[in-house]
Amino acid sequence: MVLSSVLFYAAPSFGGCEITIRWDDDPPYFMNQNDEVIGIDADLGREAMERLGCSLSFKKLPWARALQELREGRVDMLSSAYRTSEREQYAHYSEVIGLVSPNILFIRQSEADNFDFNGLRSLLESDFRLGAQVSVSYSDEYSALIQNPDYAENIEFLPRRELMWRMLARNRLDGLIASKLTGLYEIKELGLSGRIAPSSLVVSNKPAYFVFSKASVSSEFVADFDQALQSMLDDGTFSAIVNRYAPSASQ
Repeated sequence: MVLSSVLFYAAPSFGGCEITIRWDDDPPYFMNQNDEVIGIDADLGREAMERLGCSLSFKKLPWARALQELREGRVDMLSSAYRTSEREQYAHYSEVIGLVSPNILFIRQSEADNFDFNGLRSLLESDFRLGAQVSVSYSDEYSALIQNPDYAENIEFLPRRELMWRMLARNRLDGLIASKLTGLYEIKELGLSGRIAPSSLVVSNKPAYFVFSKASVSSEFVADFDQALQSMLDDGTFSAIVNRYAPSASQ
């Protein structure tokens, strides 16, 4: 049985087996409900650690700070991280993929009929005002474009999406990039579903991963985590957790 072998091998592989995961307000992946952190990634992480005989604690951090904390080993684990060569220098990547939510450009509903951009390069070569989160990598193309000073004046970097959604609704931005699941959830919660909608521009359809700090977590532990995550896919627990928060999500 996969689970029993995981428990037998993994529990002693990380000393006391206490893992700290970064979270922030990022529904439907992380949310605070009655002083408890819940959501897709919160529940997946909690279930996987329980199968490994480990405890999981949550540390609230913005994304840019979380990457630095992961590098230094002060946070053990992040979720929803795209694979980049820079991050691979200090992070182990889980190899099990269960859910892919594409990064979509969201725009005002009133502009949808006139939207004719088919890529980020053409978007940023126009006078389109793009909102983006600090230190977030949306795609390889995006990462390359933001290094070019010619595009800098068309991008406004902000730490949190909630402010960007409101700026978009008030015509202070023309669009912003977000995971499809996250974007649809957040604009609904903000009462902006009738004013903001996903455009036809898919920025990236790459998978995002759980990652672990090389400074505090061994590669053997990550292999054990992958076994636990795979067992959750096999026995239906993974789908049940996703459907708890996003019933229409495809796996």
